[in-house]
Amino acid sequence: MWKCSLCGRYTLSSERCPSCGGRVKNPHPPNINLQDKYINAIVRLRRDMRWKQA
Repeated sequence: MWKCSLCGRYTLSSERCPSCGGRVKNPHPPNINLQDKYINAIVRLRRDMRWKQA
């Protein structure tokens, strides 16, 4: 499943959005490995992104 970056609709097409022709992206966040050396930066970035959306 893919999500259009322009109109926000979900589609099964991995090429372009059938509604508006916009680029599609994977709507799911990447998996987090707790052993990753960048985990603190990832958590901080996600926390900041959530704070800006609110």
